[in-house]
Amino acid sequence: MSPIAVMAAPENMPPIIVAEEEFDALSDIAESLAGVLPEVAHFLERELARARLLPMNHVPPNVVTMNATVEFTFGMKGRSEKLRLVYPAESPSENGSVSIASPVGVALLGLGEGQSISWSSRYGELRWLKVTKVTRPAAGKPA
Repeated sequence: MSPIAVMAAPENMPPIIVAEEEFDALSDIAESLAGVLPEVAHFLERELARARLLPMNHVPPNVVTMNATVEFTFGMKGRSEKLRLVYPAESPSENGSVSIASPVGVALLGLGEGQSISWSSRYGELRWLKVTKVTRPAAGKPA
């Protein structure tokens, strides 16, 4: 079993949407992570495999895409977070961002407002988050 395992079977997971325009880059990231962070690579591959693909202009505005700013509740204690989902080449240490090459980044991808997801960490600890608000950059403009 992979060190990061989504807790529910795929059919019990919340439906997610990924923009067709982002799919290839995300697949490449999963492949590049396989030798370095295999648990994150597997989690990303699994999420991409179950995602519904839509053209970006058909992805609802309340769904998390790359460069979206996401407000969410993290953990069973309900800690509020607000982070922008970024590609690994951007500095995730930059204040207010989270990389897609992290478990939290993968978990956020494709979720809509009100949806939640849980997974176990590499150490077997339960992780959980719920998306409360999504703000996406205007079309053609970087975040």
